[in-house]
Amino acid sequence: MTFKEAYMKLLAGYKIKRPDWEGYWFMSHVNGKLNIKLANGNIITEGDLTLTVAHTLADDWIIYEGDK
Repeated sequence: MTFKEAYMKLLAGYKIKRPDWEGYWFMSHVNGKLNIKLANGNIITEGDLTLTVAHTLADDWIIYEGDK
């Protein structure tokens, strides 16, 4: 799906990712901000997220189905 479609899912509470990622993006229930869970388990909650901007042009976004 496009990032626009994925973003709407993100706002609805889903976790989204690109197919080759082990981590995912999600919205914080606490402050409503974007968070990124990395493959190593670390979560990025603030700071320099500029590397993520290039991913918004991709059209292969999927819903993250893990952590059920």
